[in-house]
Amino acid sequence: MILSHSKKFIFIHNYKVAGTSVRNALKPYNNRTFMASSLGDKLKLLKGDYPKIYSQDFDHHVSAPELQSQLSSEIFNSYYKFGFTRNPWDWQVSLYKFMLKREDHKQHELMKSIGSFDEYIDWRVHEDLKLQKRFFYVGDDSLMDFIGKMENLDDDFAKICANIGVKSELPRLNASRKKSDSFLNYYSQKSIDMVNEAFQEDIQLFGYSKPQLNSDQ
Repeated sequence: MILSHSKKFIFIHNYKVAGTSVRNALKPYNNRTFMASSLGDKLKLLKGDYPKIYSQDFDHHVSAPELQSQLSSEIFNSYYKFGFTRNPWDWQVSLYKFMLKREDHKQHELMKSIGSFDEYIDWRVHEDLKLQKRFFYVGDDSLMDFIGKMENLDDDFAKICANIGVKSELPRLNASRKKSDSFLNYYSQKSIDMVNEAFQEDIQLFGYSKPQLNSDQ
């Protein structure tokens, strides 16, 4: 997450949805710790103009409902809160590739033992289903001011920058695979259908649609 007192915004970092790029782009405004804050922010923190609350006080991927329970309503309600979603089929490929790549990931060995992507999807939907909605909603109520899409990243990030009053551009960091490597290359019709059923709430809420496999897949 990012917490900025000077610009009064909070970035909720959904897994594998350009979060590293967003954090790097907005790093100058992040009150991660007192020492990591800008000189101007340090002075205002010392004077009491800003609350002594830092992004490092919270989990890296803290959800909006979790954060709401830990911050005062004055801060949570007045700061501009934003995050991003990703096409659920694409999202699962990125998560899978990331866990396989990162040997220090807590589920790395599990991913290695699963064997195939279809088996991973079967495990995900039956053993460890996590919706993107949980990062941003309580029940049917959104806690966010803006939820962008990975598929419209540059335009949505530009809208966010305009709303928080900063000028910044996104670097491309921490990608799990090459742009030319389509997420559809990993799917069978069975796994396409499994994601469609299991993630239907995200699909409808964030406006995604079931992809079609090419005839030779």
